[in-house]
Amino acid sequence: MKFALIIAATLAVGNCVPINNASPTADQIKELTGATVLFYNSALPKTSSVPLPSFVNERLRIPEVDTDITVTGKNGMAYGINQVLFGRYEFDASTLATKFRLTNLNLTRVYDIEVEGKLFGHKVSGEGVIRQEVLGEGYDVSNLRFEEINNSLQIASLELNLLLGNVNVDLEGVTVDGISVQQLEKLIENYLLTKFNETKEEQNKMIGDMIKSQFNKSWTGYSTDEVSLVVKVCQIPALSNTEEPLYEQPAVKID
Repeated sequence: MKFALIIAATLAVGNCVPINNASPTADQIKELTGATVLFYNSALPKTSSVPLPSFVNERLRIPEVDTDITVTGKNGMAYGINQVLFGRYEFDASTLATKFRLTNLNLTRVYDIEVEGKLFGHKVSGEGVIRQEVLGEGYDVSNLRFEEINNSLQIASLELNLLLGNVNVDLEGVTVDGISVQQLEKLIENYLLTKFNETKEEQNKMIGDMIKSQFNKSWTGYSTDEVSLVVKVCQIPALSNTEEPLYEQPAVKID
């Protein structure tokens, strides 16, 4: 997901044989973290909504929950995509480790749908609208440390913890046999939350490793001093341990 952009937007990786190891200073680390916040802020959409791709006759089969359904979706829209909070920033001078949190306040997806099949053991059919509201989706980033190897800046360590506050599903216009639409909505919500919790640890590691690998490789050859020099010509947002809207955060120098 796009939250990964903030974690290491200005990092680099050294050659295969590690020599000339060095640690960035505390001030440089604060500058680098501030620069990644600024980079992510600039990458956020200027609008809070975007259209979603349509799909036709997509089949969803999940035997373990007695689901086999065909779905067509059109006129999709996502709302709240730029409503991001950055906060809980802390820097440990003794370990040179940084931690912070990124969360999306409320991400809502809406589709006009046509469905036919079985969902959680109940026949579902008809045309209608589905609205999915995701609350508090994001990351806790901790133990983020940098080092320089062979004159290249890279992530030395990174721990990621995925966040998901709640999921609300609203269905309109479809017919459900055996239970009410509201009961089906609750089954969908519970399933999504359960799957998130079941796969969370695996996703934490996979996404963390991906972030380290992709950004380190893409910035090979840039030393800490070189990156810091670029950062100093930019306005850097203040970093706070309280949660603030990233999309409204003023660009000021880090204290």
